[in-house]
Amino acid sequence: MTQTAVQRILQTSRHAIHLTDGLQEPRKPLHPYLLRRTYKRHCERMRRFIRETNATREHIEVIVEALRQLMAVDMFRSVLKAEGLVNIPAELAERISGSRGFSAQGRPGQAVMSDEPLVAGICPKAIELLEDFGVHPKIFGLLKKGTPNRQVEVAKLMVALDRVTFISARVIIALTPQLQLADPSIPRKRFFGIDTDTFDGMEVEFAALSREFLDANECLGIWSLELVAARGYLHRLMDNLKVVRYLAGNYPSHFETFHRLLEPDLERAAGV
Repeated sequence: MTQTAVQRILQTSRHAIHLTDGLQEPRKPLHPYLLRRTYKRHCERMRRFIRETNATREHIEVIVEALRQLMAVDMFRSVLKAEGLVNIPAELAERISGSRGFSAQGRPGQAVMSDEPLVAGICPKAIELLEDFGVHPKIFGLLKKGTPNRQVEVAKLMVALDRVTFISARVIIALTPQLQLADPSIPRKRFFGIDTDTFDGMEVEFAALSREFLDANECLGIWSLELVAARGYLHRLMDNLKVVRYLAGNYPSHFETFHRLLEPDLERAAGV
């Protein structure tokens, strides 16, 4: 990013007035109770989202494996051809063939260019991520404490958690590993009632959950659409009398699997 681009951000960003206002971090210390409560709530929210994402992936995997086995059977393929059901959704076909993986399209931990100019100490990417949100001015003062990569990660976490708040920023920055701080030589703050081992455990757990959560956030939308398409194809199969008779008579376990995956309660639980 050029200096001209930096100036453009200062001129056009809704946060420009904050970026040119000193960006001081809060003087009042973070209360240990708020740290523990916010940490617990964010961890629970991330775990719940990760479980939802994993369930979506597992449903796709079950469908893919069942269809892969069936597609290897000449008679089943003949039934599909005779009934006009050979056209499988492209993403599903790619998964059955093994040419499509489950990794995220873009990694949330993607590095920021080290030579990219900062805007008043803030990474431009972080500003872009927060542009559509009403950001407490002191959040930018907190972001300055992290490296550019950490600033982007903190912004992504707050947006994905739907918690672009001052307290969330304080807690996430407080749990930032020493090496991800802009000045790692500054001693970490201590919190009354939280010993060093406990705090270190909170930091490690939060970092691991954050990485998994951001990965899940990258994937869930894509996988949900794939699951909709895969279930749509299953509906076509299970609405066809000849296919149903063939599966029930020759592959009852696959028939039962498809029937279970198309149950309304399961579809609602997966958000389909």
